[in-house]
Amino acid sequence: MTTRDIHGEDGWLLATSMVLLAIMLSIGLAAVAIVDNGQTRSREQRERETALNVSEGVLYSQTFTLARHWPGTAAAASGIPASCSQTALADANQQLYCPDPQALAAANALTPAAAAAANFTSTDARAGVTWVTRIRDNGGALADSFTTTAANTSQSGTHPKTGAYTCTGPCRWDANGDRRMWVQARAVVRGRPRNLVALVRRELFPELFPRNAVTAGSFATSDQGNKTIIDANGSQVVVRCESSGSSCTGYDAGKNQVVPSSIVRDPSTLNAMDASQLARFKRAAQSAGTYYTSCSPSANLSGAVVFIDVSPTTHCTDENNKTYNSATSPGLTIMPRGTMEIKGTFYGIIYLGNGQNASGAGSPVLTLAANSQVFGGVAVDGAGHLEVGQASGPRATIDFEAYAFDALSTFGTTGLVQNTWRELPPNA
Repeated sequence: MTTRDIHGEDGWLLATSMVLLAIMLSIGLAAVAIVDNGQTRSREQRERETALNVSEGVLYSQTFTLARHWPGTAAAASGIPASCSQTALADANQQLYCPDPQALAAANALTPAAAAAANFTSTDARAGVTWVTRIRDNGGALADSFTTTAANTSQSGTHPKTGAYTCTGPCRWDANGDRRMWVQARAVVRGRPRNLVALVRRELFPELFPRNAVTAGSFATSDQGNKTIIDANGSQVVVRCESSGSSCTGYDAGKNQVVPSSIVRDPSTLNAMDASQLARFKRAAQSAGTYYTSCSPSANLSGAVVFIDVSPTTHCTDENNKTYNSATSPGLTIMPRGTMEIKGTFYGIIYLGNGQNASGAGSPVLTLAANSQVFGGVAVDGAGHLEVGQASGPRATIDFEAYAFDALSTFGTTGLVQNTWRELPPNA
């Protein structure tokens, strides 16, 4: 190379430098675009995952709400809205039957403290989060699978206990009586929707109850008939008083009024039900439409669970010669407070909680009038007194039947039916 070449000013070095700079800049911009695109896809994936998590949380929350307020009848479902949403705080029915928005996404909380306590507190869950749930029975067009096109249609069929029914759409109660319902939950997080559905089932919860013909503080027969009035064969008669006198067990042993003749006198005998059991039976009666705050209308004591929630001074009396339930479908009548007189025939268990703490033959808590009959058992808590009249003919007034105790149950939690959870199209 000559000196002329070195000192030449033709501009090739600048041109070469610019070409190399352009190449490096292109590679850099391409790398930035790739990284930016990856970050965008990562953000979208994160938002979709958050939307899925919120959808699942909303679905399970709605399921737990059903455990507290299962819509077993059309009347029980009258307050359930056609859909629930994150605006539930503004509506009284939604507050009762829908998931609590503040307990879910932080974006739906009203205060910083509530936001911090929410189940979903990520950055995405603190942005605008919307969700909606729907409860539908699994009958008619929804019998085999859930589709949004059929979610609001009417259905008809046969209920195992109440017979033929028609449920106007949207059907928001357990019209077919199989203790199963569809729950749909759709959540949108930063514009990313996820839509889920699952079939949920109300689980049966076996209840403990003393399998005795009679459990009471004390009892007496009000007739001197020479016949069996309390037939406890297969069980026993249990009282909480210790005396063998008439103030404790007032009956004529010589006339076989109570068989077997041995009576358990044990002051330590526990109450037949505790507060948690009463609460479960109360919810069961409410969902079945057999919960009353006055003496049962027309003294109707028929039903799997009849709960009469009255004041301690209330006295309820049924109708003469009326029959409640049957041997194949026994029931349970509960009255936590107050007194009752039975004049008809009852298949099942009659329970008086004696919340007024009455005692002694002068203030009977439960009276079985002449010609009444109970096929099953009776229980009066505390020191409550039971007065037993004499049924006509050879019949016993109280006839222990084990079948009355066999199916005694309430409802526990509400859980997902296996293999029914699935994701719907996001905008369905």
